[in-house]
Amino acid sequence: MICAEDELGLGTDHSGILVLDPSAKKGTPASGYFRIEEDDIFTIGLTPNRIDAASHVGVARDVAAVLNNFGRSEPGHDARYNLVLPDVSSFKQDNSKRVIGISVEDSKACPRYTGLTITGITVKNSPGWLKNRLLAVGLRPINNIVDITNFILMELGQPLHAFDADHITGDIVIVRKYPEGTRFTTLDDVERQLGGDDLMICNTTEPMCIAGVFGGIRSGVTSETTSVFLESAYFDPVHVRKTARRHGLSTDASFRFERGAITI
Repeated sequence: MICAEDELGLGTDHSGILVLDPSAKKGTPASGYFRIEEDDIFTIGLTPNRIDAASHVGVARDVAAVLNNFGRSEPGHDARYNLVLPDVSSFKQDNSKRVIGISVEDSKACPRYTGLTITGITVKNSPGWLKNRLLAVGLRPINNIVDITNFILMELGQPLHAFDADHITGDIVIVRKYPEGTRFTTLDDVERQLGGDDLMICNTTEPMCIAGVFGGIRSGVTSETTSVFLESAYFDPVHVRKTARRHGLSTDASFRFERGAITI
C-alpha cells in the first residue's frame, strides 16, 4: 500500500506518497524500515498538587527518592540513586546582533518572563529520534523548532513558546492585557474575542499569543522563519485557568500553568 507521511503517523506532510529507497527489502515491517522505536508506558496518578511530576525528570526525581528511602537494604548494598540533569555547561551567548526587549506591564499575572533570540535557523522536519519520542507520548511532530520545545516540555515540565522574531514589531515583547472584545486569531485559525482579563504576549502593535495557553497565527514559526524569540515564563495559575476556560482551550502548556508549573 502506498501512503503519505501523515497517513502513516510519521508527520504532517500530505504532499505525496513516501518514496522508499530502492534497496529496501520486500516484506520489511514499516516500523523497522522507518526505525519506529518501541517503548514502555507507565501510567501514574497525577494529583493537582503534584504538577512538578508532570515531566520525565520530575517522575525520575520521585523514583530516585523512593528507591533511596525504601529500596533494597541487603547487607553490603549501599547504592544511591542520583538524579542526573542534562548538562548545559557548554551553552553560551554566541552574539547579540538581534536584541529583543521585554516589558512586563502586569507582574501579578506574570511574575517572571524571560526569553532569548536564536538566529540563523532553518525550519525543517525533525530528525527521526525526535519524531519517535514525541509520537511515543502522543504528540504530533510539526517541525524542528516546535518539536524541540515540546520535547523539553515533556522532559522538564517547563512550557516554552517560539515566536518568529521578524513578526515582533518594535523588537520588544510586551506582557499586558487588551481591551474586552479585541479580536485575535489563534494557531488553529480560529478568531476569538478576548476577555478584558486575558493576559497577552504582544508586540508594539498587536497581541501575538494568549499567555500560557495558545499562540497566535501571525507570529508562529513557519517554513520562512530564520530567527526566533524563545519564551520561558511563569504565569499566574488563576489567570491561565480562567482564560483557558473562557475560550474552551486546553493545551499541554495551560495544563501545567493552571497548576503552577514547577520545573526542576
